[in-house]
Amino acid sequence: MNYETVELITDRLVLKKGTKNDFLKVYEYDFKKLRGIDGECELVKGEMGDIESWFKKGQRKYYEKTKKAHMFDWIIYLNDDPIGNILTTTEDLNSKTIEIAYNLHPNYWGNGYMPEATSRVMDYLYEIGYDNIICGYSDGNIKSKRVLEKLGFKPYKIIKDAWKSEKGNMIDDYKTIMSKEDWLSRTTKISKIKGSL
Repeated sequence: MNYETVELITDRLVLKKGTKNDFLKVYEYDFKKLRGIDGECELVKGEMGDIESWFKKGQRKYYEKTKKAHMFDWIIYLNDDPIGNILTTTEDLNSKTIEIAYNLHPNYWGNGYMPEATSRVMDYLYEIGYDNIICGYSDGNIKSKRVLEKLGFKPYKIIKDAWKSEKGNMIDDYKTIMSKEDWLSRTTKISKIKGSL
């Protein structure tokens, strides 16, 4: 398997390797608060120290590290502006399953960019040999849940009390799954519908 983060293109977006500054723009806000989890939904500047440390040896070294870890990490660009990212987090080669995660800068919410970008990433992951894609969201993260529902992901498992919120409440995580077979069936139907309009 080649773990190179290759360039992917959609109708409106380009997904490719990003620079440190691109990641800093994408992760500008504290996404835990922005997701509305546990009643939080406010624009709060995030701590950028982690991202700075990812790139302390430069972009090339960062992507060498992702390849070694069997990961991909795409920045999503709209008209050359970095607006979000999609990355893979874990894989199981025995079942040919990979897990993805994503985030989108709040200035770009509500335009269908994340389903569009995620669809392209899913096509690519199935093309290179994966049979299943898992993606999750936390209780209260309605926007991520809607993206996954729109794409047709099915419930897979619930992780009770996965983490503790800033308010001290335990938050459940939900994992969803899409098989290659279901995706191809779904996208073929979508293509036929588009073709008949």
